[in-house]
Amino acid sequence: MRYTSIPEGFMPWQPTTWPDPPHIYVAGFSETLEKIIKETMLDEINNVISDANQVNGGLTHRGHVVILALMCAVDSIAAYPFSGGVGKRYTNFIKTYFPDEYQPFASVIYKLYRNSSVHNWNLFEVGIWPGSESVSTDGGSLSFGLLNFQDALTQAVESFLKDLPNKPDLQTNCIRRYTELKRRAV
Repeated sequence: MRYTSIPEGFMPWQPTTWPDPPHIYVAGFSETLEKIIKETMLDEINNVISDANQVNGGLTHRGHVVILALMCAVDSIAAYPFSGGVGKRYTNFIKTYFPDEYQPFASVIYKLYRNSSVHNWNLFEVGIWPGSESVSTDGGSLSFGLLNFQDALTQAVESFLKDLPNKPDLQTNCIRRYTELKRRAV
């Protein structure tokens, strides 16, 4: 079957409507992947943040929900360019595509943010702020603002998608992951 990008009826949030994966990388695949990542993850997180701002005037008392969504988005997105276990993919994505200020903390973000928020709901050894606060290690523990991390994730996705047309190993990994997900769609 020939790969077609963005077919009629394509709904990024509904994998049964995704086009069949290409056998080899084609430019249209980047467009499809970009729509899936941006519309089902980044735009949805933006909607939650916008709603919280509208209702509460900020992210105070919405931080757990937002950090959970952000950490899971990194997890899901990292599975496209990288193979291996979750921790390996996660940290590789941060080290490779996140802004410089986050890269040295890839393992800490995985262990103390992602694992703690996903498995324990709370953060015990690190901190988050409800705004755009920069990465900081003041007081001995890592902290950053939710909006700062959101911006960093958006930049990371843009960098990853910019690399995709030029890196055959990245293309192979992305097609592999897309194919896995598409096969599971019912």
